Amino acid sequence: MPDAEQRPEVAPLTAPAPTGSGAVDEAVVLWRALGLLGVRETVLAPGSRSAPLVYALADGQVADMIRPHVRIDERAAGFTALGISRHDPAHPAAVATTSGTATAHLLAAVMEAHHSRVPLIVLTADRPVELRGTGANQTTSQVGLYRDFVRFEADLPAPTAARATPVELRTIAMTAARAMAAATGTHPGPVHLNLGFRDPLVPTAPGPGAAAGADDDTDPGATGAADDADSPARPIVLTRRPRPGAPPPHPVAVSSRTVVVAGDGAGPDARAFAERHRLPLLAEPSSGARGGDMLVPGYPALLSEIMADPSHDLRPERAVVFGHPTLSRPVLGALLGAGDVEVIVVDPTSSWPDAAGRAALTVPAATGDDRADSEELAARRTRVQAWRGSAASAARPLGWQVGAALAVWNASEEHDVLVLGSSSLVRDLEQHAGGTDARVIANRGLAGIDGTTAMATGLALARRDHPGRVRLLVGDLTALHDLTGLIIGPEEQRPDLDVVVVDDDGGRIFGGLEHAAAPPALLRRFFTTPHGVDIAGAAASLGARTESVCTDELAGALATPSRGIRVIVVQEFSRRRSSISRDGMVE
Repeated sequence: MPDAEQRPEVAPLTAPAPTGSGAVDEAVVLWRALGLLGVRETVLAPGSRSAPLVYALADGQVADMIRPHVRIDERAAGFTALGISRHDPAHPAAVATTSGTATAHLLAAVMEAHHSRVPLIVLTADRPVELRGTGANQTTSQVGLYRDFVRFEADLPAPTAARATPVELRTIAMTAARAMAAATGTHPGPVHLNLGFRDPLVPTAPGPGAAAGADDDTDPGATGAADDADSPARPIVLTRRPRPGAPPPHPVAVSSRTVVVAGDGAGPDARAFAERHRLPLLAEPSSGARGGDMLVPGYPALLSEIMADPSHDLRPERAVVFGHPTLSRPVLGALLGAGDVEVIVVDPTSSWPDAAGRAALTVPAATGDDRADSEELAARRTRVQAWRGSAASAARPLGWQVGAALAVWNASEEHDVLVLGSSSLVRDLEQHAGGTDARVIANRGLAGIDGTTAMATGLALARRDHPGRVRLLVGDLTALHDLTGLIIGPEEQRPDLDVVVVDDDGGRIFGGLEHAAAPPALLRRFFTTPHGVDIAGAAASLGARTESVCTDELAGALATPSRGIRVIVVQEFSRRRSSISRDGMVE
């Protein structure tokens, strides 16, 4: 579907023919506005108070613009929408829930969207103001629920019961425009619209999504507003705001002892900067910059050695930081926290990352203030080769889990998408993986394991018309934490997604932290947390095709074409088996 900006011939926003429900009238205008402003998909969880949003999706104009998905679990719905938004932030997804505790289950996705700067439109249905604070069923304080994690929020009063007034319809359109502008603006992120709806919650007259009849409990006064259902649609002004352009670059000093750090989401600018000035590139797996001749694979272990020696030949004097570094203590502490290293952060917003608190300069975009001649640039290239060679010599023996992670990494090619969970595996790849042409995505905003599978399914759904394959690489605890992300109803579109689970019966990551010195029994029970779960069996019971392999068999399994959701469980020793999917296919 083309951008609204590219469709000047598109009809203006109009009010629907009255439906006999002011709530449905308003919901139709909301969806029409969001669709014209760029929303292409929405994820809904079931509920009664949010029913007007469901009925409004049947409106002809809405159905042509917005594709709905349904999830029974609000947390899964939120992260599915987050995954869709990650695919193309210019077209963020909306997630909609009913009132009450359902709204709380979106918090983790909202927090991740906030810290990852991913647009997300959050719609929560609510009781009208006269029922708030009265003990009415499924009524709680939803206003300001997500507090500092949203770029914009509004509490919309419930429209008139029988028919939304022109003022109410203009208000919802204006609010939708402000929400989309904030979500996709200079500091993108989630926005929250809390929607008061009063009965009737279903259409009671011919119109968008009209039901055959109204519930017996419907307000009898709601049926008298259908007399002019066939009247011409009323035009509503819809405010559009152009998306911000790229900020102008600011010159920053570079020298032969400058390194480029590319954290999560850094993008190609970090790689281009390093290659233009022949500087070592320390790029995290999900940076979007991990490739090229300047990349230093294996930099974490080498950096620990370099920064431990003040006289080391490769010790940097300046670090130019793109994106959000999160993975390595050698980067975050030893390099960016060193007193003799000048830190320059490149970030287009006013909330730049600076965990070490040592940024001397922050700029929205960077160009190197560099007067190096060809001889100096050649010397820098030689220095980069010294970095690369030293990192290779510092390589450590690989465990079977690392071998599994590398098999997935190496199988990912141009046009593919690789989603990484927050576990030891992403750190394994940071240390051992080379460059890649695949798009690599991870929830590194908060580095949590919440909703990882659901996020990957949303990303795969959004990419259904694109070439390439989508794979998710997670540890066993991450997989278990989001088993509900595999639940997709039989009437819903199922994404094509390979979920690779490296199952070593617990959280290996804690063995690499200071907790490794804890007594073995304490470490195992309270940190490693072995689970003893048959993950392949659990996934199969939720409708996924499953396969169990060892590391040596993984590459062959990944090369086998698959459709739908396939869960490949990797263990140290082969317990090879397959499951039969819902459609009778054997993997």
